[in-house]
Amino acid sequence: MIFTDKYNRLFHNIAYILAWVLLLAGLYFMAWTTLFTETGNGDNVEHVHATWLIATGNVPYRDFFQHHHPLLWYMFAPFIKSVPNVLVMLNLAHAIGIITGVLAFFIVYKICTRFFASSFASLCSLLILCPPYYYIFCFNYNPDTFMALFYALGLYFLLEYWDKKQLYALCFAFNLFFIAFLFTQKMLSVVVVLGVIFLYMLFKQKTPWIHVFYALLVPVLCIILGITILYKEDMLDLYWKCNYVFNIVMQKYYGFNKVAVMDHERLILPCVTASCGILWTIKSQNILYKIISVLFVTELLQRCFYFSIAPYYLLPLMIYICILNSVFIDKMIQKHFILIFIFLGISTYYLCISKNSYIDDRGQDRSFTRYISNNVNRCDYVISAYLSNHSIANKDPHYYWSILGHVDMAGEESGTGEHPNLNDVVLKYKPKLIYGGDYFSSYHQNRGQEVFIQRVSPQIIDQYYLPTPFENIYLLKYEYQKRDCRYDEKRGDWYYAD
Repeated sequence: MIFTDKYNRLFHNIAYILAWVLLLAGLYFMAWTTLFTETGNGDNVEHVHATWLIATGNVPYRDFFQHHHPLLWYMFAPFIKSVPNVLVMLNLAHAIGIITGVLAFFIVYKICTRFFASSFASLCSLLILCPPYYYIFCFNYNPDTFMALFYALGLYFLLEYWDKKQLYALCFAFNLFFIAFLFTQKMLSVVVVLGVIFLYMLFKQKTPWIHVFYALLVPVLCIILGITILYKEDMLDLYWKCNYVFNIVMQKYYGFNKVAVMDHERLILPCVTASCGILWTIKSQNILYKIISVLFVTELLQRCFYFSIAPYYLLPLMIYICILNSVFIDKMIQKHFILIFIFLGISTYYLCISKNSYIDDRGQDRSFTRYISNNVNRCDYVISAYLSNHSIANKDPHYYWSILGHVDMAGEESGTGEHPNLNDVVLKYKPKLIYGGDYFSSYHQNRGQEVFIQRVSPQIIDQYYLPTPFENIYLLKYEYQKRDCRYDEKRGDWYYAD
């Protein structure tokens, strides 16, 4: 069918308007989830809690368990420390995660428009790949979100270097990759592939070695400084066990459930269209197209066959898919612009199902978080349940923040610390809130078996605790709560005076 110029302009205008409506509706949905739904998943709360522990003077790995790099917690500890209300704290963290994730994909959009496709095709690529509810699943207050932002920035400057051969771009790229690594060690699995490609390009394009020296100077010096500090603090071995040995040991605890990429049906279509985009990159003489294709294939293989238990593990893959999809969509609409309405129709469908999909997984009930906020103070200890971290801005009476029967078992196996005896810690610290249910071994649960680990003794619960409106959650009896909570300005810590 042949359209006149008048009708072509009309279709173009309608498509542009629809794309912007979808984008604004998605941004509105993200803001709505921050204020009117549950305040993030377990990982989100875990990192808020770690940030609060840093803000109160604790040192990661030594004073409390963690198996991530600490840049996120130190960056936001001053902000978290100044927020008195737990709900506000969670809202702030959730908003930070979403804004950071959106910024990451804005950088991806700039990569697409700078090196690969038109602005409209790039925008449509983001809308199809990242429907609003998928943003929320990926963009939490966790290190991966920030890793994605700095990796995307680094990738932009690395492509700029390969295109223009300017030293500043390579220095920016390497330093941004290093910052991404300081958020999470997962960056290593991404940068290894990128490093092999860089070495190939180094010899193919005869890149001056002096450029590599200058680009590596700051990251190498920072690594040497970091190792020196850890060694002087006698934490080098503990750091290694928590961040590397533990994470390798932990993978076997998930059994056959450790790879869930194909459960995320919303990624299947973008992967298929990205694969179609590779057909154009093969034909292209532009080496940058081929580099992105190699990164996409290798990352997809890693995610399908290695370890991908949560959507945010897929963020580097999503970056490559966006770029390849921008190429695919750009080529398609150049020949048949009317096809863009199919892509926008898919995006509209994603938007329409966003609320129900999100609520099914998260919910809108904040009553439990409000209950915690109203019944504990900063001096109180809290014991969390297996898959939920109740201790948001409260002390842990033991080394592990949550997921007993999982991280404590893997931690003992990897040598990071012994798993706690709950009866002993309850008698010693009298936590304000405790989980009184059973803790099971997640290693066996993921293999279809129920293996009991421990629980707080019913006799101890009867003597010291009262039931709450929430199943298996108990509150310390009021006669044991009459204590004077004070703040030590020198130590930056809360404590009971009596």
